[in-house]
Amino acid sequence: MLAQIKTQTQTQTQFQPLGYCDGEFDAAIGLPPQTNSGDYWLGYLNYTLKTGHTPF
Repeated sequence: MLAQIKTQTQTQTQFQPLGYCDGEFDAAIGLPPQTNSGDYWLGYLNYTLKTGHTPF
């Protein structure tokens, strides 16, 4: 008698909203902004205001 084994795979990647630090980091390494709203945008703009360097 053969036993059937049922396997189930689940992906554990879930979208997490971009935060303030993500915006600062993207601006610091010269990436264009991913969105223009929320904490991400505030972090992005804050970095550009502090440094005077706009990555775009």
